[in-house]
Amino acid sequence: MIKIYQKPFKMFVVGTMILSLTACNETQDGTKVEVKSNYVVKEVLTSGKTKEDESLQESNLTGNDETKSTDNSLNESEMDIELFESSLDDLGSVLKPNSSEVVDMDTAKAINSMPAKSIVKVYTANAATLAECFYAEDISPSLFERMENKSFSEGCTISIDTLSYVRVLHFGFDGEIHIGELVVNKLIKDDVIEIFKELFDARYPIEQMVLIDEFDADDNKSMAANNTSSFNYRMVEGTTNLSKHSYGLAIDINPKYNPYVRTINGETVIVPDNGVDYADRTLENEYYIMKDDVCQKAFAKRGFTWGGDWQTSKDYQHFQKVFQ
Repeated sequence: MIKIYQKPFKMFVVGTMILSLTACNETQDGTKVEVKSNYVVKEVLTSGKTKEDESLQESNLTGNDETKSTDNSLNESEMDIELFESSLDDLGSVLKPNSSEVVDMDTAKAINSMPAKSIVKVYTANAATLAECFYAEDISPSLFERMENKSFSEGCTISIDTLSYVRVLHFGFDGEIHIGELVVNKLIKDDVIEIFKELFDARYPIEQMVLIDEFDADDNKSMAANNTSSFNYRMVEGTTNLSKHSYGLAIDINPKYNPYVRTINGETVIVPDNGVDYADRTLENEYYIMKDDVCQKAFAKRGFTWGGDWQTSKDYQHFQKVFQ
């Protein structure tokens, strides 16, 4: 069975391992990639729905155009869940894959051709293959078009050559694997890749991770959407000082549940606005970043400081690395 998830003007095809099939996937640069039947990749729309909800085609075993229906004793979604969870139990570490594992580059290329926010279901996989989906590259002209006059705002004094585009995999709040993206300073790109591999191994939940340009570089909108992000050329709120985000040296993780809390003229200010309920860190919440938890320690061991340790204000979402 081959599942086709269709988007207007673009189609991505990936086979499942239930039947030993392969498919051809066309990447963004037009290259044809033969995809082994280890994954299902679902492209996610801005609304959060997948194209599977709107369009689903199945091909028969012979690969003919004619489709056929089958009566399965096990519901397909139940089958998906069983295979997905079983495979993850045996996955191993993407930070330190077993040296005996062979990388399936066709599958990695297929996943890497998909846009951020897509969901990746692993039916059979090894950690070495997924590790290939954590990488950094220079800012391409097409990516710069996304950033220009947004995160890379008019008057930006930061050289685009100092920045890198980073792609990672992360577990979402839904328990599934999502594709995430960040723009960071080249000085921290290797750290960032290692950090998110470590968080992936820990099944650490991150709701979404897309460039802040998807929110027109509006930090408040990005935080309110609980979007994890990094580079954004802007001042520290209420000052004329450049934020560490302007250099791509800071990352905000799950900002809605880890808000910025400060006191101005005796009044407590919390951003984002919908993070007010989460400023009380004595409450039980699985999305809180806390001292010595897996997230804080992953950043700390690589030289990042945490805004939750600040004295005059608390920025629970914020990690930054300073170079002398």
